[in-house]
Amino acid sequence: MKGNTEFPLIYYLFAMILGGLLVFTAFSSPAATIALLALSTAAFLISQRSVNRFLWLAFFVAGSSLQVIVPRNFEPGNVEYTGYVTRGGTGLVEASEGKILINGNWFSLRDTVQIRLSKSSEELYTGQIIWAAGKMEVRSIFPLYIIDSSADGHFDRFRLLSLPGRYSRDKLKKYGLLDTMACSVFLGDKRSMESNTKNEISDLGVAHLFAVSGLHIGMMYLFANYALSRFLLGRRTKLILSASLIFLYTMATGPSISAMRSFLMLAIYSFFRFIDYRQHPLNVLGLTGIIMTLSQPSIVASISFQLSFFATAMLLIFLPVFTGYNLMFQAFMTGVIAQIAIVPLSLNVFGTLSVASIPLTILMVPLFIIPSYIGVISLMIFDALNLSPICDFLAGALKQLSKIFVISTETISGLIPVMRLEGVAAYLVSLSLLFCVFFSLWHFGHKP
Repeated sequence: MKGNTEFPLIYYLFAMILGGLLVFTAFSSPAATIALLALSTAAFLISQRSVNRFLWLAFFVAGSSLQVIVPRNFEPGNVEYTGYVTRGGTGLVEASEGKILINGNWFSLRDTVQIRLSKSSEELYTGQIIWAAGKMEVRSIFPLYIIDSSADGHFDRFRLLSLPGRYSRDKLKKYGLLDTMACSVFLGDKRSMESNTKNEISDLGVAHLFAVSGLHIGMMYLFANYALSRFLLGRRTKLILSASLIFLYTMATGPSISAMRSFLMLAIYSFFRFIDYRQHPLNVLGLTGIIMTLSQPSIVASISFQLSFFATAMLLIFLPVFTGYNLMFQAFMTGVIAQIAIVPLSLNVFGTLSVASIPLTILMVPLFIIPSYIGVISLMIFDALNLSPICDFLAGALKQLSKIFVISTETISGLIPVMRLEGVAAYLVSLSLLFCVFFSLWHFGHKP
């Protein structure tokens, strides 16, 4: 059967994800495997209406095969590990493309390893090489391996990759902003927040605003384009410079899975614009996911990966339906669609559902997120120009804004109830919603 859709790659991406998750759950949860089989069958029947069924099955098998080769035979215990830091942070980092010493033998381990550093206040950055010795545990979710380090060390290998993160944190630390909401918004790092505040924003359903994603990358892209438009540059030159600036910002944020997804999408989109080859946004999203899955197969089990791609796909599918409406209605529908898209996954994993997530998202973006973002960027620009009085004023304003945010979340969380579903109830509701989403995809599949 010949495919008849502009965006076949998004179907093939979901085929790879379902195939990978099927094998993944086979090692940990037989009940979940049966549910995924049913979901995969439904997805296949719906997808064959739009894409070649044999190619869909080929990607499904490829996703399954990639999971089969992921090493799962390492036993928990004391190990030594060395690898490249792929996500920096304070006290907790992720590394991959490494080697692990078990019982006197070294083994290659390409998959992501999460490492709790022996010093919780120590900061590491992307591109550094880390060595750690400690106790390793093996999990059934991404990342598969966690090392609780008792001794560790690091040194720079690709210093260029770590420079954006160092620079951003140094400037925020210089003005006392590392433990503020502004820092969490700009770098996507909630670890410096107080635990009560983190729990409150999670219960209110607005935690996604503090994970660097399409919203943050999009704002940085618009800012870069605006700044570059002040110069007499050609279209292709601006594309290259904008993508380069976004790359530096992405590296400064860790980078997280959602940030890397957003950057790759933007880079692929810019490449197709550079060569004047039009591609549907859903095709760009599909290609991005396929690249990430091929480079790190076990990432399909990451909740961040699933939420990021599923929500973005639903936005790209359904938002074009509302293009003729006013901006406020489109903003409202963006929140509605994104929330509906992530409900099946977040409900099944976290067991919570906030009834205020959509209106709070619409309010917090213009009141807190955008001002914090613009404030931090302005602070760094004026600091580079050595305009200290303006920097001090901006830092004070960002601190006050952060205090208002904390007070607001405390007040709202005490007034708005949070729905909690656990066990079978959460699973059944999630599965039902997923089938509804796939049916909607089937119904609207040719309209974007």
